[in-house]
Amino acid sequence: MLKSVVVGGLAALALVLVPAGVATPPGQQNAGPIERYVVHGVYTREQRSQLVATGYDIGEAAWADHVELYGTQAQARALSLAGFRLTPKSTDEFPPGDEGYHTYAEMVTDLQQLAAAHPSTVHLISLGQSYEGRDLIGVRIADDTTDNLSEPGVLFVGQHHAREHLTPEVVLSIAHLFAGSSKVTIGNLVHKRQIYIFPSLNPDGAEYDIAGGSYHFWRKNRQPYQGIYGTDNNRNYSYNWGCCGGSDGDPNGETFRGPSPFSAPENQRLRDFVTAHPNVMTAISFHTYSALVLYPYGYTYEDEPPDMTHTDHLTFMAIGAEMERTTGYPAVQSSDLYITDGDFDDWMYGAMHRYPITIEMSGGTFYPPDEFIAGEARRNWDAALFAARIADCPTRIVGVDCS
Repeated sequence: MLKSVVVGGLAALALVLVPAGVATPPGQQNAGPIERYVVHGVYTREQRSQLVATGYDIGEAAWADHVELYGTQAQARALSLAGFRLTPKSTDEFPPGDEGYHTYAEMVTDLQQLAAAHPSTVHLISLGQSYEGRDLIGVRIADDTTDNLSEPGVLFVGQHHAREHLTPEVVLSIAHLFAGSSKVTIGNLVHKRQIYIFPSLNPDGAEYDIAGGSYHFWRKNRQPYQGIYGTDNNRNYSYNWGCCGGSDGDPNGETFRGPSPFSAPENQRLRDFVTAHPNVMTAISFHTYSALVLYPYGYTYEDEPPDMTHTDHLTFMAIGAEMERTTGYPAVQSSDLYITDGDFDDWMYGAMHRYPITIEMSGGTFYPPDEFIAGEARRNWDAALFAARIADCPTRIVGVDCS
């Protein structure tokens, strides 16, 4: 069968692909994680075009006798039945020179090793699975063996957006800071708080972004809709979803908000976690690379709209001012950067009445060199410690006691 495809070119390829059921839309075959394969026996642009037209993600490079498939095992099996020979490729890596960044597998290993080194305080946890079946792994750092919802909680989340690889690095460094510091002040926080840390909310998009050892500027997750891949995880939350021109209803758009609120499984998992953890009162969502501290709201230019109290507005300004002092990033209302709707901060405050902050780190690009990681991580540690300290009563910083 393979020989006839090679000799017959496009005509034979069409005869092989369509009757064999290979034309099944990729969204119907997309159960399971995306893996990387070499598809041998693809020689011509016509053959490549036929694969793309059929719905296969074959990457962006063309070799003389093969292409690379980014697909599920079911899709690989369908191509094998159609007569192609496929071999799996090794796990994707960062481009040469940026090996200091963690791939998904390396991130998982790092958290597992951290938990093994500090078994009394670092506890592996998970939000659940991503669209492609990757574990949304994290750690709970506390001296309680089991999750203690009677203690104030703080949440740190990285990588809503796939290409923002600096964010998991900084969130990982925060986990190491809380777990390994000998400072009494940090030890007291570990004793009095539940610290929840999830370095990557979008591991599928992150792995896709470094596929083939080069960067692809991929922003969204890898969930298809109408045959087009990706929802912007930071436009898929339910509070004022799609209300105000701060997201895109077109699945081709970079800020596509999804067909409905919480349509992205990663967002569903984080929603369920926050709902189940009423003790989480403060949070930081890390992004790159505007070098800003952002506080709610994103959906409106109003400083104090009807759905925000004056006390809370003052609290957010005070939190922003302190984080500006320690990070050096200017603190502004999120909409001062640009209008967003359906984002994490607006949902956390507007729907859940928690006190979230987005930190847009610096770097000047989505892909700063790995030498940049250590300094940028240290730059954000005091902000993380501050978020943990005030988790028992955020409004106390403006003189309003929570009792």
